[in-house]
Amino acid sequence: MSIFSNMTTEGMEQSSDTLGGYSPLESGIYTAKIKALYVTESKSGAMALNLIADIDGREYRETIYITNKDKQNFYLSKKTGKKVPLPGFTTIDDLCLCGIGKHLAGLDTEPKTVKLYDFEAKGEVLKEVPMVTEMLGATVDLGILKEIVDKNTLQGNEYVPSGETREQNTINKVFHSETHKTVPEATAGKEVAEFYGKWLEKNGGKTIDRSTKDVPKAKPAVAQTPRKSLFS
Repeated sequence: MSIFSNMTTEGMEQSSDTLGGYSPLESGIYTAKIKALYVTESKSGAMALNLIADIDGREYRETIYITNKDKQNFYLSKKTGKKVPLPGFTTIDDLCLCGIGKHLAGLDTEPKTVKLYDFEAKGEVLKEVPMVTEMLGATVDLGILKEIVDKNTLQGNEYVPSGETREQNTINKVFHSETHKTVPEATAGKEVAEFYGKWLEKNGGKTIDRSTKDVPKAKPAVAQTPRKSLFS
């Protein structure tokens, strides 16, 4: 049985089209060929799929979380109380549908060896991971955003904004490469792709600032009046 078999969209509200990681790509839509898509887990137990894709000869990597720590691929809407798919799960499910026409829940994994960063070894080591092999070689169009986000620092047991920022890329939308349709458009039976142009008009070439505003600055050191030497 597939490890994703319980991650269906049954009983959830349908996702809709909304306009809403070096040198990051500019915001835009890029054709990407999937080189790897493998599973990892956070220390808390949340499941992630790690994407490695080729974009015009350039390697693009992103880790996308598809569940919470309880292995649920949804959250409950505070307004309706209904199940809503996690954004990361929707991205990966759309990736699979646009790439090979299958939901993630219907895909199996195979053990493959890849290089992963190991914090104890302080470098990359070979590790065996569950790989979604059916997706290898698939081509999709990715709506990628260039974002400015906080650099966080560990204070106590939590990470907080440091006052410094960094740039990163994030997949915001997935499109079918041949038709340029989104999954909601294909599901609705639309003959012409419309959201592709709207997304590009709104986001193309723009950088999204998601950093924390008015982050408290570290207090500067107080200048000390030079003390007269006892022996002068």
